[in-house]
Amino acid sequence: MPTNGSTGRLIDLQGEDRERAVPAIRDGFEGIYRWHAKRTLRDIARVRAVDVDGEVVGVSMLELLVPEVGYVYYLAVRTQWRQHGIGARLLDDALVWFRGSGARVVYAAAEEHNTPSLALFRSRSFRLVDRAEAGWREGGLGAWGLRSRMRVVFGEVLLGLRLAPEPTAAADASRDSRQA
Repeated sequence: MPTNGSTGRLIDLQGEDRERAVPAIRDGFEGIYRWHAKRTLRDIARVRAVDVDGEVVGVSMLELLVPEVGYVYYLAVRTQWRQHGIGARLLDDALVWFRGSGARVVYAAAEEHNTPSLALFRSRSFRLVDRAEAGWREGGLGAWGLRSRMRVVFGEVLLGLRLAPEPTAAADASRDSRQA
């Protein structure tokens, strides 16, 4: 149960330790989402959690789809810990990791009627990505070519956040010449 001022500590979950995140997944998802989140938990590149006195109260599952593109697969918080900043802390932590990994854009998907989730992503400047928008390599946020790896399904919206501008052709040429 939440205690006054207790925010826990951010930890990495690896191997068998990832099973500690299952209660947060159970609280956060239903049906196919729960099944998929539990399956993803085993295979995803990075799992971060907020631990309070040995209990995982929130979890994030993150992946670099390609070196420049990050994806927040899942973000879940135990029911009794919602409205205590756990989700925001996990999302902020994810954005720090993606920036440090060199990602230029980060995506996430949320059910179109999940107001709290959408509000959290929008509070960090994520915006809806339109299917007709130019791809992220062309300077837009459109990433529908990566959609199958993101597993965006019917009833969800794709959100995107640009972390860094796309390099110009001159910057690409300069980098290529230095590497030669």
